[in-house]
Amino acid sequence: MNAKICVRALLCLYFYISVHYLTAQSLKVGNSIPPELWNLSLKVANHPQGKQSLTLSEYKDKLIILDFWATWCAPCIKSLNKLDSLQKQFGSAVVILPVTYENSSKALPLFRKRAWSLSTVVEDTLLKSYFPHTGIPHQIWIRNGVFFGASAALEYTNTYNLHRALNGEAFVLSQITPPVSFNRDMPLFLDGNGGSLKDTRIRSLLSKRINVNIGGITRSATNIRAYNVPFRSLIYEMYRLDIPYAGRFNRIVWEISDSLKEELIGTHRQKTGIYENDLAYYQWLKEHSYCYELAIDSSLNISRKALYELMEQDINRYFKLEKGIIAVLGKKQLPCYAIINRDSPPSVSVSSDKEENVKTENYFLMENQPIEQLTNYIIAVLAHQPYPIIDRTTAKQKVSIRLNKANLTIPAIKQELNKIGLDLVLQEQEIPVIIVKYANL
Repeated sequence: MNAKICVRALLCLYFYISVHYLTAQSLKVGNSIPPELWNLSLKVANHPQGKQSLTLSEYKDKLIILDFWATWCAPCIKSLNKLDSLQKQFGSAVVILPVTYENSSKALPLFRKRAWSLSTVVEDTLLKSYFPHTGIPHQIWIRNGVFFGASAALEYTNTYNLHRALNGEAFVLSQITPPVSFNRDMPLFLDGNGGSLKDTRIRSLLSKRINVNIGGITRSATNIRAYNVPFRSLIYEMYRLDIPYAGRFNRIVWEISDSLKEELIGTHRQKTGIYENDLAYYQWLKEHSYCYELAIDSSLNISRKALYELMEQDINRYFKLEKGIIAVLGKKQLPCYAIINRDSPPSVSVSSDKEENVKTENYFLMENQPIEQLTNYIIAVLAHQPYPIIDRTTAKQKVSIRLNKANLTIPAIKQELNKIGLDLVLQEQEIPVIIVKYANL
C-alpha cells in the first residue's frame, strides 16, 4: 500500500513539473488557446479579492485582453490609463489583464499611485513565450477560446472595436509583422540580431586586421570595401578622386612626428625570411592594418563624390580618436619633376622596332601616339620617386619614343625625352596633396 502511494506521489510530482516547465509554443492569430495555457497559474498583484494567483480559464467565456507592460515604459502607462477606463466601462463582459515580467514590489506602487482597479500578472516568464513580441505595450485579444488579434498600438483598443468583438464580428484588429530575433544589448544585425545587413540603408565599419592572408580595396557605385590595408592606403583611397594614383606615395605630406609616422607606415619593418626575426613585423602588421566598409542603399542615389566624403568623415573620426590625427586635402609648394616642352625641336629621330629588331617586351614603345599616353606612363613608373611627377607639357602633339624598361631612371628617361623635344626638370610647383596632421592644429 505504501509503495502505491509513493508511486502516485511521484507521478503527481512528475506531471506537476512537466506542466510548469513545458516549453511554451508560440501562438499565431487564429490558433486555439491550448489547455496548458488556460490552466497556467499566473502570479498576480492588485487583485480586488486579494488573490495571489489566477488562471485564464476563470475567464474562458469572456473577451480577454492581455496587455504586456513595464513600469519604465511611458507608452505603457498611457495605455494602462486607457485600459483601466475601458474596463470600468465594459464591466464583466471584458477582462483586461496587464502582464509584466517585473515583481509586485515594482508594479504595485504604480497601480496604487494611479488608483487603477485592474489586476496585473507579475513575474511573467511564459505568457510572453506564447505571444512573442519585440516591444511594449503589446496587446493580445482572446475571444471564444481563440487568439483573435494582436496590437502594438493602443489606438486600436477602443470602444468601437470592443463592441465589434463582443458582437462576434470578424475584423482585423491590427497588422503585426512577425517578430525577428532581437537583443537590444547586442549590436544591430550582428548574427541576425534584428535582421540582416541587407536591411541596412547606410552602414560603415572599421576594424583592425582580420586573420586572412589577403588585402586590397574594391569599389562599386555604392560601396567601398578595404581589407587588411595600411593607413596610407586608407587615406589615399578617400582622396583618390583628387590625387592621381601615382601620387599615393609622394603626395602625402606628413606634419606629425617621425616616430608616429614610422609607427603608421612601418618604413623599416620588412620581412627578413627568418620567422623568429619577423615576429615583431607580424605584430606590427596586426596592429596597423585595417578593414573598412561603407555601403549605401542604391535607392539613395549617392554620387561618387558624396560617397568618398562619407569615407573621409569615417576615417578621420577614427584616427582622431585613436592617434589624434586627421588627413586633409590641401595644396603645397613642393619640389616636383615636371615633364615640359623644350624650346628647341627634336634633334634625333626615333628608330622603329622593325629597324633595330627591338624586343617589345623589353621596351615601352610609342609611335605617333598622344603625348598624354607617354606622360601618364612616366608618372606611373616613377611613382616611388621622393618627388611627385607632374605633366606640364603645353603642346599636345603626337609623339614616338622608346624607353628601356630595364633603365627607367630619371636620367635615362630625361635623355629619351630630350630626343623628342621634351624634358624632365626639377622645379617648385603648387600641387594638390594629402596632409596628415594633428587634429588640434
